[in-house]
Amino acid sequence: MAETARTFIAIELPPQVHAHLADCQQRLRRAEGDVRWVRPDLIHLTLVFLGDVPTDMLGDLEKTVREAAAPFGTLAMRVQGAGRFPPRGLPRTIWIGIEEPSGGLASLQKALAQATAAFAEKEEDRSYTPHLTLGRVKSPRGGRDLAGAVDAMAGETGPSFEGREVTIFKSDLSPQGPTYTPLAKIALSAL
Repeated sequence: MAETARTFIAIELPPQVHAHLADCQQRLRRAEGDVRWVRPDLIHLTLVFLGDVPTDMLGDLEKTVREAAAPFGTLAMRVQGAGRFPPRGLPRTIWIGIEEPSGGLASLQKALAQATAAFAEKEEDRSYTPHLTLGRVKSPRGGRDLAGAVDAMAGETGPSFEGREVTIFKSDLSPQGPTYTPLAKIALSAL
């Protein structure tokens, strides 16, 4: 059986965004919901999750991502608001939103998803919502208070930052949490 690597494509975040996310988590913890929080330093802006890709195809994947990203330049983004999936009822996922008014982020995500579809385990059937996952809810305990705390943060604005490159990551899962290893960094340098 061919060796594989659990793979995704993302934009890494600068330290000021990680600090903002840690602050948001700290405030949401007060709701005492039953949440498995993501370590703030591991949070990134996922563009495409591919799943298990045969390791002998990783070179082709990098070439494909480079070609798909070539028309795109630096993206000016801002952390904006908070939300939950599903948007009504008890939350399952807690997130912080990303705003990128030019439409370049949505176009980049679509281009990468289409270009890498042959490498993906399955096709994503939901429309893309740029977000940073803070945590996943494990049980309904404290769910109403947690939902209220998230909704109270919905209008907040966080730091602005630039996306200057996309990274192809390998993800290794363990009981201690995931380890993300960059396989390739591709600059967004079109003029």
